Amino acid sequence: MNKRPAPPPWLRRGLEAGMVGCLLAIGTLVAFQLSRPAPRLYLPNGLDSALILLPAVVALGVLVVSYPTFLAATREDAILGVVAAFLVAADAFMLVSFLAHDNVLIHPLARSLPLGVLAAAVSVPVALAGLLCGQVRAPLGFGRSAGLRSALGGAALGLVAVVVVAYWV
Repeated sequence: MNKRPAPPPWLRRGLEAGMVGCLLAIGTLVAFQLSRPAPRLYLPNGLDSALILLPAVVALGVLVVSYPTFLAATREDAILGVVAAFLVAADAFMLVSFLAHDNVLIHPLARSLPLGVLAAAVSVPVALAGLLCGQVRAPLGFGRSAGLRSALGGAALGLVAVVVVAYWV
């Protein structure tokens, strides 16, 4: 009997990080539901909104970038794992947000979107910055040093991005 070939390590790590990132990002939906009474139509302005969005941005922008980079054996494995992890986590979180009917009014766009779409949109530049910090600043682009640099770079930009979006929305 021929065994089925195992998926490559970057794909396994990407799927692991994506699922964990999605589960942690669901904390955003829980925080949004617990922070506001029944007609939740908009995010509060200011620090409350930043605290609601922070779990999703950290999970989607920092964890899914640093975990595959930290465990990768090559630079290519790190980049492919990060892309797979982000796509899995963001898509799954947007689906859960859509099914939970947590729509918020985005005033600058004059549109109502699921909260997961807003969180994923804020997480994209954070994830890109984390990936660039891990790839450019570290000598090898994979391993513990690159994973740590990508986590710190993504977390720093994530905090700034969440505060800016919280006062913008």
